[in-house]
Formats: sequence, structure tokens, C-alpha cells
Amino acid sequence: MNINTITARQYFQNVLDAHLSDEMDALSAKYIAGLDARNEKRKSADTKEKQAVRERSAAVLSFLTEHKGESFTREAIAEAVNIKTGEAQAAALALTREGKAAKAEVKIDKARRVVYTLAE
Repeated sequence: MNINTITARQYFQNVLDAHLSDEMDALSAKYIAGLDARNEKRKSADTKEKQAVRERSAAVLSFLTEHKGESFTREAIAEAVNIKTGEAQAAALALTREGKAAKAEVKIDKARRVVYTLAE
């Protein structure tokens, strides 16, 4: 383990695993519990970015629903929904994982392209 990349949680876990003393074990366990609680709170917090991601996914789903049966590249979705291409791709992939959209590869101008459509 590289000392430059060790996290606080890893450090306290290493101290706990070394069993230096009962006092150190108790202190390390306390810090680990605190770090875990903080990380869980952060994970469940509704940040502005998480809200923006949900809004983009909803916009992409709405667009695909309006154009049921049609397939679109990420560039076409981005232009239609007025978001960045990478954001459109991330939203479409998230919808695909949720089963709300479908992903397929097609040839467009002799190049393989990924297109997205509303799942059936």
C-alpha cells in the first residue's frame, strides 16, 4: 500500500488490525465509525449535481418518449435536449441500466454508432 494514497479510514483500520493496545483499538474503532457515518451521510445527500443528473435523465426520457420508435445518437439527443454530448450519453446509459431505454449499434456513413431508443 502506497503511504501517499492511504485514506484516514484505511489508516485507522491498519491501527486496529495491528492491535497496538486496547485504547488504540477503541479509538480507531470510534474514528472508523465516525468516518463511516460521515460517508454514508454524504452518499445519501441530495447535491445540486445529483439533482442536475436526475433532471437531465428526465429530459432525455421525455424526449425519447415523444419520439417513440425512433433511434437517436448521443449527439442528436444532446442537441434536442440542449445538454452536452457527454451528459446525454450518461443519461441515456443510466436509462438503459434502468430498463427505460434501449441501446443498439448501427452503421451510419460506414461507421459504427451507438443509438438509443425508448425501451418497449
